[in-house]
Amino acid sequence: MKNNLISTLLVCSLALTAVSLPAVATATDVQITEQNQKIDALKTKEAEAEQALAEIETEMLATAEKVDKLSETKELLTEEIKNLYNEISDLNVRIQKRDVQMQKQARDVQVSGNGTSYLEVILNSESLSDALTRVQSLTALVNANNDLLDQQTEDKAEVDDKTKTVESQISVLETAVKELDKKTASLETLKIQQEIAKNELEAERATEESKKAEYTAQKTAAEQKLAEQEAEQKRIEEEKEKLVQEILAQTESMNIIEEDGTTSAIQKPAQSTSKYDDTDTAMPGSAKNVSAAKQAVVSAALADCGNSYPTGWGAQGECLVSVRRWLSAGNIGFAVGGPHSGYVASGAVQISWADVQPGDVVQYENIYSPEGWIGGVHTVLIVGVENGIVQIVEANNPGGSGYVSTNKNWRPAPPANFRAVVWRFPG
Repeated sequence: MKNNLISTLLVCSLALTAVSLPAVATATDVQITEQNQKIDALKTKEAEAEQALAEIETEMLATAEKVDKLSETKELLTEEIKNLYNEISDLNVRIQKRDVQMQKQARDVQVSGNGTSYLEVILNSESLSDALTRVQSLTALVNANNDLLDQQTEDKAEVDDKTKTVESQISVLETAVKELDKKTASLETLKIQQEIAKNELEAERATEESKKAEYTAQKTAAEQKLAEQEAEQKRIEEEKEKLVQEILAQTESMNIIEEDGTTSAIQKPAQSTSKYDDTDTAMPGSAKNVSAAKQAVVSAALADCGNSYPTGWGAQGECLVSVRRWLSAGNIGFAVGGPHSGYVASGAVQISWADVQPGDVVQYENIYSPEGWIGGVHTVLIVGVENGIVQIVEANNPGGSGYVSTNKNWRPAPPANFRAVVWRFPG
């Protein structure tokens, strides 16, 4: 009957422990952070593109104002050109009239004097008074012709100057118009290109934000799924523990898996009301035989008995975190790692149960997955060994309580598929 109960315990415990929950694929915080960085970078580029576009539009407005001013100048210049052409036309009319007058005067000189020589005028005169009269008339006529010639020359020069002025102003106007038209066309092209670049950045940002939303949704779904898995795992562990306790209540012996993987039966210790006594935290005599560092560890653990701490991954109330805290009191480092690799990384070595002493640590690890954080993993600190009776300090027993307690008559009893490994730290 006893063997059947033990077999039932092992089979049921194995069945409950072997339940495998599906892995959850999740987007990591790193992916979401990378998306945020991409989105921020794109927003910066968008702001730069927006600023460049605003500068182009400002320059276009300035150019448009120049075009407007040029248009006003063009209107004024056009009116001035009309006036100049009118003046030129008037000058040309006066020049033509003078030409006719000068030709007439030339003929008058020829008709009246039959020549323009002063000598001929004097020789042909009938008297001295006639000669003086003829000379005076000829002088007046010549002076009039000279005046007309001088005026004619000035008017032609003025026509030339005004014509050059008109042509120069027209040239300046045409050059300015061409330059502004060219600049306006260039700015319009640049504005279109900048708008295209800005639109592309906005589209790219929208894509990255969509990816971020997808990653965030994946993470949320994964966290929910993980919470469901943890709840299911907790339910399974509770059922397993309940079943184990029910079976153990019917037998005085139980099977454990030793550190070499073999299964052996040990006698269940008799129940005692003094087994747990968190008020008696005096250092056991055997603890005085170990190093000062290990004595500091034992003292810290015993002083912690009766306290409760928060539980959860990495919380102070967890068993492994508590052992790390006690070891640190003796300046003994406990590296972060799995239920097996963490000890190796710390320089700890495995020893047999027969050689256990205060300051050693017992770790329950899964036989098939020593690095797995699987239900059943537990860590305790040995604080006393006297005539084969072992006293330990442990945290979070029962699970979820975060309670620190001492057990003065303890033997390792790992769950099915687990083994108890004794580790000794340097120091």
